[in-house]
Amino acid sequence: MSPAGEVAAVRGTPFFCSWSGGKDSCLALQRAVAAGGEPRCLVCMLHEDGGVTRSHGLPLAFLQAQADALGVPLVTRASTWDDYERVFIEVLRELAADGVAAGVFGDIDIQEHLDWERRVAAEAGLTAVLPLWGSSRRELLDEAFAAPIEAVIVTTHAPDLDETFIGRVLSPAVVSEIEAAGADACGENGEYHTAVLHSPLFSRRLDLRIDGVRRIEEYWQAELVVEAKDLKG
Repeated sequence: MSPAGEVAAVRGTPFFCSWSGGKDSCLALQRAVAAGGEPRCLVCMLHEDGGVTRSHGLPLAFLQAQADALGVPLVTRASTWDDYERVFIEVLRELAADGVAAGVFGDIDIQEHLDWERRVAAEAGLTAVLPLWGSSRRELLDEAFAAPIEAVIVTTHAPDLDETFIGRVLSPAVVSEIEAAGADACGENGEYHTAVLHSPLFSRRLDLRIDGVRRIEEYWQAELVVEAKDLKG
């Protein structure tokens, strides 16, 4: 299905957004809202310690600041990778009971992800909507830059991108460097992850201070500090 066909399915529909805190989930949310969808909440899964997101490593306080800037409630659950699916489906069933009818996801073209999202949504009685699905990398990035969506790189997959990319604001020039390194321009295969600092849907710009870079297995990850002013809505 085309991106237009995907996003049309959310028009007039209460939905949750599967929220990573990064550019793709933000752009998916933006397209869903523009199509007339009704955002009820952001759903974000956390590391089992409950302090940071999986993959991106974003602090819970920063996610809350994003949700406050969006004016959309944040729903989080902590899990291990082993019980991730079970916990996620439990959350979706709770949302379905509260009148949510669809889930918006930010994947672009990995079939395995699409299949999983459709399956878990269906198990909770919801419809999975992927507003970015099938879009070209350049189309998505051009749309993000034009919006503008301001996003900073917070994690890289070390075999693909080194630690010098951490802390850089995503821009056309940076994307060219990412492609020159042989990585996917959007990081669809996990080559890098971002944290959104501002978008047209945000009421204010957020701050996120990077206080070093650490190596965690095959990843470089920013050590992030949320400024006190961003704890307030």
